[in-house]
Amino acid sequence: MPATFYRDLHWEEEMKYVEVAKEMYDTGNWLVPHLGGKFYSHKPPFYFYFLNFSRLMAGSYSVTAMVMMSLIPGILIAIVTFFWGSLNFNKKYGFLSALILMITFYFFALSITVRMDHLMGFFIISALFSFYLGYSSESKRKDRFYYLVYLFMALATWIKGPAGFLIPLVVIPAFLLIQKDLAEFKNLKLKKGILIFIGVILLWLVPALIRGGKEYAYQLLVVQTFGRTVNSFAHQKAFYYYLTTFSFTFLPWSFFLYSAFIYCFKNRGKLPQFTKFLLSWFAVTFILFSLISGKLDIYLLPIYPAGALLVAYLFKEISNRRASKYYIIIPAVITFAFFTIGSFFIPQESQGIALKSLLMPTIISWILGGIVGIILLFKKKYNYISYLVIIIFAVFLLNFSFSVAQPFSQTYTLKETAKEMQQLKTRGINNIATYKYDGDSDSIGIYLDFWPEVIKDRDSFLNYLKQDKFAVMMELDDWQQIRGGLNQNIKNKFEVLQFDQSYIIITNYSN
Repeated sequence: MPATFYRDLHWEEEMKYVEVAKEMYDTGNWLVPHLGGKFYSHKPPFYFYFLNFSRLMAGSYSVTAMVMMSLIPGILIAIVTFFWGSLNFNKKYGFLSALILMITFYFFALSITVRMDHLMGFFIISALFSFYLGYSSESKRKDRFYYLVYLFMALATWIKGPAGFLIPLVVIPAFLLIQKDLAEFKNLKLKKGILIFIGVILLWLVPALIRGGKEYAYQLLVVQTFGRTVNSFAHQKAFYYYLTTFSFTFLPWSFFLYSAFIYCFKNRGKLPQFTKFLLSWFAVTFILFSLISGKLDIYLLPIYPAGALLVAYLFKEISNRRASKYYIIIPAVITFAFFTIGSFFIPQESQGIALKSLLMPTIISWILGGIVGIILLFKKKYNYISYLVIIIFAVFLLNFSFSVAQPFSQTYTLKETAKEMQQLKTRGINNIATYKYDGDSDSIGIYLDFWPEVIKDRDSFLNYLKQDKFAVMMELDDWQQIRGGLNQNIKNKFEVLQFDQSYIIITNYSN
């Protein structure tokens, strides 16, 4: 997508992941990931293999090269969604399912971001797809599909840890319970399947633990697994967190999805088997991750294909006149009103960017789309509503990619600041640090050949200023708060270098 060509790596997760991949390549340690020369136990190493493969193909750790490892899995998920929808609906609604998924705001955004979630998601949806193919097949053909379930679960776990097997582990039994088909557990080849799963995991885990030792084993198996489940040390949120955010991340289809839920509930006694599976997949996963204390919107990405298929199912039911037209009319009116009214609330300026001017194509398309949508509803052309929504939201996504991504990138990029730190290092300044850096300080290493020291509080910062030659990267706001307490003689000893909008370098030597 255009956005990948015009922006820099984000200072938080993207720079960190690329730095881990770079250290893996530079050191040749392919079993145990490192960040800043220390164990990086947050994730298994396999995603970083893919990043290094992309780097090998492209010749550099460019944003475009790194994003390919999200974009390609995102496309593959859409393809699986298309085939799944085609098998259970028809090709028209299979294609619509894939379009709905690809145009969903958060799914699209993560497809052009350096994250491992789409890669894990591809293996999760492949595991669920394999199960459903096996469940729907004749007895003689079940085995091959069910064995694939365990393999894909293991591969998903290779990418991001326990999240890779949790979803199939709870969705499949829940579906069989709903179907009142517990006898199918006998066909799941549990003993052999568990051996396949454990065997694949151990292919990496055993040599990795031998290489990393007890400290790595504790961090990986205890802290990063159980530490995120109950009273999480990271991203702790209330149990209702996803209820407050999902409506925005699943735009523009949120209201259509809720309408599909209402339709399915009212017709729960005569729902097709596939629809029951989609509802099990969506609801059980949503509840599971709501109960886990550590929460991020990105954790729910694996249910987006289920949501897209349910929305397509609703349109199919309307088209076949099995559902009341109001299941489309009401969410369509709300969605078009949301677009039309929302276009007037786009701020004139944000972070120094003339946002309203840059998004003028979006504003025009939303207003015109709302008008056209109301006309289609009056003329009872309900089949065209989904494609109209796709068009007007695609205008926004492309408009943002072409016009806003690059200037927005300048509000968070640390490339130029990091380059200056590298220059200061070559000029003989060995005391280089970061002050209260929000990201992992070691992640800046992607632009450097060293890892800066980390200063965590004001007193340590003031002591650091007493050194002969130093340079400290810090946020402009932090510097403005601290400098007010310094006398003028001390202030005159420093030079403030600013290359990015948020971060500056304080140094007593720049020539």
